[in-house]
Amino acid sequence: MGNPEAARYPDIGEYALIGDSRACALVSRDGSVDWLCLPSFDSPSVFGRILDWDHGGYFQIAPESGYTARRRYIDATNVIETTFHTAQGEVSVIDFMPAQTEAAKRGALAPLRMLVRIVEGRSGAVPMRLAYMPRPEYGRGAVRCQVRAPAEVTAMRGRHTLHLRGAMPLDCGPDHALARFEVAAGQRLRFSLAYSYEEPAVIVSDGYVDLLYGQTIAFWRDWSAQCRYDGPYRGEVLRSALALKLLANAPSGAIVAAPTTSLPECIGGPRNWDYRFCWIRDAAFTIKAFLSIGLEAEANAFLSWLMDATNQTAPRLNPLYTLLGDRHVRERELGHMEGYRGSKPVRIGNDAVHQAQLDVYGELIDAFHTFIEHHGGRVAGDDAKFIRRVADYVSGHWAEPDNGIWEARAQPRQYVESKVMAWDALTHAAALVDEGRISGDAARWRAEAAKIHETVLRRGFNAQIGAFTQTLDGAILDASVLAMSVVRFIEPDDPRMLSTIDALRRTLAPDGFLRRYAGFDDGIAGDEGAFLFCNFWLSAALARAGRAAEARAVFEQTMTAANDVGLLSEEYAPATKTRLGNFPQGLSHLSLITAALAIDDAERGGGRDHRHAPPK
Repeated sequence: MGNPEAARYPDIGEYALIGDSRACALVSRDGSVDWLCLPSFDSPSVFGRILDWDHGGYFQIAPESGYTARRRYIDATNVIETTFHTAQGEVSVIDFMPAQTEAAKRGALAPLRMLVRIVEGRSGAVPMRLAYMPRPEYGRGAVRCQVRAPAEVTAMRGRHTLHLRGAMPLDCGPDHALARFEVAAGQRLRFSLAYSYEEPAVIVSDGYVDLLYGQTIAFWRDWSAQCRYDGPYRGEVLRSALALKLLANAPSGAIVAAPTTSLPECIGGPRNWDYRFCWIRDAAFTIKAFLSIGLEAEANAFLSWLMDATNQTAPRLNPLYTLLGDRHVRERELGHMEGYRGSKPVRIGNDAVHQAQLDVYGELIDAFHTFIEHHGGRVAGDDAKFIRRVADYVSGHWAEPDNGIWEARAQPRQYVESKVMAWDALTHAAALVDEGRISGDAARWRAEAAKIHETVLRRGFNAQIGAFTQTLDGAILDASVLAMSVVRFIEPDDPRMLSTIDALRRTLAPDGFLRRYAGFDDGIAGDEGAFLFCNFWLSAALARAGRAAEARAVFEQTMTAANDVGLLSEEYAPATKTRLGNFPQGLSHLSLITAALAIDDAERGGGRDHRHAPPK
């Protein structure tokens, strides 16, 4: 468990997420911003207390003492409101990062990035405390705080400037600012933190803060109104879409897997990874999920980024890329940071970029085909050439071992899910030729797809345990084989698929939450929790198999792992009700949408997923 003092850290699920589609902040139930990287998702942290309680930095506004808190996202927005109940009265803190239309941005001089905190008295008169502790460069950088006016403090490091404007005089120290104040019923106090780089700090007035609040509420509600999904769990689907929008990098169209690094898969263990990059898998799932619920502009942006980034390395694809499409992502350890509750090492960068993961080829071509089918028309020449090169590559390399969907840091293996997704790549590529959208050797691709199909059915199903296994000729159960149902490699109600589902539930989900696998040495020390996106895949597989009531039960049990504002972590420990891994996790929210769509389809009578039936 690490240092006994680590109990000071809130549960990972105690945080809410705010952002502006360029950067994100995690705000605790105690009103503390404990994670914020500027100017972008993958920049060094300015506030990083979630990874080092004493030295990481934070920005807290909360009652002086003795409170309970409840919070909510203001309807259909990414604006969080935390209401504190105290013996002296009730007060709310509203947190957001401004979200504006392009026209609104052009109409005013605004900081490069901005965090806004509004304190509103609801009843009584509540003593409050503000603590501002910027610690740039993951807590390594010295910061110099200076008073510009009684209520304004500038923190500088090199060419980076943070300008805090308060609602009352701030007590400024060399590297911090503090304030104590009282909020009475009906009172509204505004605090703004503006970031600039090589530019003069922009001083934000109270009037402009109020304008930004109104514009941000309107922006998110207008965006939410585009969601056309009206099936089961609409509220959960919309909250997931809003969370995913926060993880999308507006300038490039990329989507980060999560806004954090090194939140542990096991408290005190070494399974701590940097997820502030764009995985092909996540981007492809996002395209399909957003198209399914009517969010076409975002799907178009994600596809454009995906094609641009992967073109740089085609026909071989890297599993992940930076927000700008770069594949140079060096993994390093930050030895000076304590890690969340003593979980070391803290890593930045991710060496999975160098792995071979065959499944990403299927996910990319599947998403591309889905998008083209949705919009119609022919494929641009460069894109057609790209798809052709990738399909040819898969044809020649599908039989090779790889690191698999779980990014095992062990000897490459013949993973069944990788073969299934290679089949998916070739099946979709051949379909694009059949539809007249691209040219290519469809006969060869289809022939190789048939070989894959035959190989997996012959060598991937273990009759003794009644299940498809992790690897060809294997005996280890692995939740990744649920992808066979997702892409319809075999019919979802095929007896082999049904027995696989039952075996997975019996062996990997004794408490109703599915682990990735059991009895497999992935080359990484330490334990881990149940993977939430596996549970949603299970829900979707059950729905597609005609077991909609069971699918609902799994979905609803999985949602008990969500926090009070509907956000999902990567993993969950049911015994202790602890969220684990980077937070919030894009793949968890993507698979939630997939499961809800599958349940909706099953309850409406099916038919949505029958486009690419397996060969006979």
